[in-house]
Amino acid sequence: MNWNALRRLRTRFLQFDEREQGAKADHTDYWRSHSELASYDFTLAERIGWKWDTVLTELKMRGWTPPGGTLLDWGCGTGVAGRRVAAAWPQAFRRLLLADRSVPALHFAAERAREAVPGLEVREAAPADTPDLLVLSHVLNELSPGALEPLLALAARAQSILWVEPGTHPVSRQLIAVRERLLPQFRAVSPCTHQAACGMLAADNERHWCHHFARVPGFVHTDPGWGRFAQALELDLSSVPFSYLVLDRRPDAAAPDPAEARVIGEPRFYKGFAKILSCQTDGVAERVLQKRDAPELFKALKKAPGSLYRWERDAEKIRGGEQIF
Repeated sequence: MNWNALRRLRTRFLQFDEREQGAKADHTDYWRSHSELASYDFTLAERIGWKWDTVLTELKMRGWTPPGGTLLDWGCGTGVAGRRVAAAWPQAFRRLLLADRSVPALHFAAERAREAVPGLEVREAAPADTPDLLVLSHVLNELSPGALEPLLALAARAQSILWVEPGTHPVSRQLIAVRERLLPQFRAVSPCTHQAACGMLAADNERHWCHHFARVPGFVHTDPGWGRFAQALELDLSSVPFSYLVLDRRPDAAAPDPAEARVIGEPRFYKGFAKILSCQTDGVAERVLQKRDAPELFKALKKAPGSLYRWERDAEKIRGGEQIF
């Protein structure tokens, strides 16, 4: 394991996450060797994979399936996003296209994809390629000024889009802006609970951002290798926040149920009650759940909060509900 490289990459990515899109974009190839790519893919990229697993698990629960044909992993890095998606629906795609400014990363991603999904055609994307499914992972803060417009033009040609980003305030807000730009041509599938303007854009929600938490595999908390990794990079592996967006232009694609409510972030617990930032058809608002009103729901939320619920509400108060995901 190339620990020095992982620390350097981690520092660099944190700087990406904290800045506005397009500010001081860096065109240099930060991969210096095959060992760096392999070390990153085994650790930091796998952590990103948990975010993708969480999104893909919910999409399968909904009954959503991707358009078959061509999958394009744009800005692929080591290719964890494209591999996760292709492996989730191994019969859906004829080919996986990879796009990245780094030639070593392209070669590494192609090699790993062929191992993960045998028989899948894997090649570098050409400018004229039009994907059926466009996959984007952690790209917004690495875009140079002016690069977003061509990317959105590419996205507008796809049938469906799966987009995962870090769960920070500035990046989440950038992804919300992307949603508003693309929504007239697509239907929102997830995490949105409706097709209207994002509730986060309301003036009183400026301090909030649409973020969620990955479901971390249980073995990670007891595996000594992951423990060493967390200590070396000063990471909390139990908390993996992310933002994401799933759009689909197909008229028969699975869409949100109007009765659903999305929990933003995590509930905040106090003595006898909890506050929950909840997104539903009537907007994003903070709801209050009293323990005495629904003790079993309160207990479940405290032990292992989910992401998607059907609430029983009385104005701003939650009286009960069931977890969907």
